[in-house]
Amino acid sequence: MTDADLLKEADRLQALLAAHAAMHDRDTTFPEEGRAEMVRSPLNTMLLEGTSWLTFSRVVGLLAQGDASFATAWLMHQGAAELLRSLEDPTQASALEADFRRGAWFGNALGEPTSGNQFLMPQQHARRAEGGWRLTGAKRFVSGGEHAKYLLTSALCEGQPRFFLIDKHDSIRVEEIWDPMGMRATRSQLLHFQDTLLPESRVLKVDPTRPTAIPAGLSWLSIGIAEAALGFAIGYAKERRLPPENKPLAELQWVQFAVADMSTRLEAARSLAMRAATAADQRAPDHLVLQMQAKVVANEAAVSITTAALELAGGSGYLRHRPIERYVRDAMSGPVMAWSAPVVRDFLGKLLLGLMGPPRS
Repeated sequence: MTDADLLKEADRLQALLAAHAAMHDRDTTFPEEGRAEMVRSPLNTMLLEGTSWLTFSRVVGLLAQGDASFATAWLMHQGAAELLRSLEDPTQASALEADFRRGAWFGNALGEPTSGNQFLMPQQHARRAEGGWRLTGAKRFVSGGEHAKYLLTSALCEGQPRFFLIDKHDSIRVEEIWDPMGMRATRSQLLHFQDTLLPESRVLKVDPTRPTAIPAGLSWLSIGIAEAALGFAIGYAKERRLPPENKPLAELQWVQFAVADMSTRLEAARSLAMRAATAADQRAPDHLVLQMQAKVVANEAAVSITTAALELAGGSGYLRHRPIERYVRDAMSGPVMAWSAPVVRDFLGKLLLGLMGPPRS
């Protein structure tokens, strides 16, 4: 499919997701109808087919306009699955890729309860065992994990961090604790590994210089939320009429200024994110730095734009039958999602001041 075809397909799925987003947010349920459509969609295999990072990123943004929770879970699924070809065992790589193409869901189980932002630096030790290593520990924030057949996970193996694609089997226990402020439909789970085998045949040979899905898509989750909020604000300003003249809210100058500021912030975030995606397509050495900068700018834009839209809507926006209160809650997840804004600023500041070496993926 062409890039235009893929974006048109993302528009179709966006509409489907948006129609059910409020219900899933309210009930803390996973958007199963979205997943069912996605595993049949060419979007699901677009990275394996060689789609550009720019198109992939824009798809993430479109899905996030419909339901940021689903877009987040799908991004984590893509982050695990696009590493299939990094498996050191080609037979395993071929088998898992075939299962992925048949619709198997992949979960990202990298975060640890004590690791914070350092999700690429596992602290839990696995012990050597026949056929690989065995891990006892916990992984948290596994979005969409209840549907996952396979998990991307990591551990310290003989003191070195290693990454694996493993089966989600009976040695992994799920703790149902997910009741967050926002991103409620991701159904993120805490998984307890109990002497779980990390097979030698499932080791990933990760190239730290190669662009990957999750850093490429994180800023676009916030951009999608911000775009949805701006669309809501414009629509509300046009439809809301003020007594006694019965004139639309849009005619007030402060509303015009607010919408203009929201649009400007969104365009700045989108432009930087597109530059980062283009750098990833070009394998530019600064692509990771640009992705980190884009995430911070997009996170802050989403929080600013959603709260401004809520203020514009007033009391009506504070009610659950309006989507803007959900956009505000979802937007708040961006700045605390790894890498969080303070961690990015610390990293970039030290890098620019010559206090550390080149960035690592």
